[in-house]
Amino acid sequence: MSGRTLVVAPNWVGDCVMAEPVIAALAASGREVVMLAKPGLTPLFALFPGVQGTLARLADERATVAAIRAAACDEALVLPNSFRSAWLVRRAGIPRRHGYRGDLRDLLLAPATRRPAARPPRPQIADYAELLAAMGVAAPASWIPRLRPTPALAAQGRERLARARLEPGAGPLVALFPGAEFGPSKRWPWERFAALATGLRRRIPRVQPLIVAGPKEVWTAVRVHEASGKIHPVLGPDLDLALLAGVLSHLDLLVTNDSGPMHLAAALGVPCVALFGPTDPRRTAPAGAGHRVLSTARWCSPCFRRRCPLLHHRCLRDLTVDQVAAACGAALGGEAPASGTGQ
Repeated sequence: MSGRTLVVAPNWVGDCVMAEPVIAALAASGREVVMLAKPGLTPLFALFPGVQGTLARLADERATVAAIRAAACDEALVLPNSFRSAWLVRRAGIPRRHGYRGDLRDLLLAPATRRPAARPPRPQIADYAELLAAMGVAAPASWIPRLRPTPALAAQGRERLARARLEPGAGPLVALFPGAEFGPSKRWPWERFAALATGLRRRIPRVQPLIVAGPKEVWTAVRVHEASGKIHPVLGPDLDLALLAGVLSHLDLLVTNDSGPMHLAAALGVPCVALFGPTDPRRTAPAGAGHRVLSTARWCSPCFRRRCPLLHHRCLRDLTVDQVAAACGAALGGEAPASGTGQ
């Protein structure tokens, strides 16, 4: 089938990245894909080779509906599960509207697809398989997201690293991402990230640690920077997602909470040491080979709560600096020797 397909993007960076195989499958079927996404997410889709255009999902819904109508799409694929996402494409008059049932969306979608029960839990990346089948689209050759920055973005990323006196190839570039927009329960304590930055310099020859942060993680990143001796640069708060990808593409390793940058780095082919607490790595572990997922497998995890309901946060606090540093050494090609930095 050919024609224009509007894809309503998820609301989180990681979820958008995990939808890349769906976009690739739609493009491979001959469709011209137009994305509808929140303004902060729109730069990300410059990395998706199957995307032909992007619309910003504005706070003014009338303006958003008008923009959708002007795009003249033949069908829509609604990836978020919210009522409002389905309502937008219904108001825009798109004749074929695909999405999963629930939250009274059956009245807005044409057709609505029943979501299958996934037991045991399957990776979230594959959650859209039934939607593709309902659209008559063949499944992608791989469910592993793959993104590549343009040469210009890669060059800009290298230039940003050079400003911070970091040089790809001069020693392992290891970025630490201490944030997670979901909430505090997803975050390994920032003090541990600071100790890890210091410990890696002792463990790994010529290592170049840096701290990555988004606009909402500046405070946390600054605390890690200060507590680790004010020698590890902070990158990211002023970058859009496309340029952030240009920076991440040069990394040798990312140490991260379960987060959007984790999925972005993994899709760029960067190995991750991923720290999981209240979320389920069976669902949202970084896709692909070479990653190391650390969790404590406590009886209360995964709880999927933004704050620890038991107030101890041990699902992440029980991960020591030594454990994470050893995983970093292994990911970089050699087990790091112990140095007594566990906390």
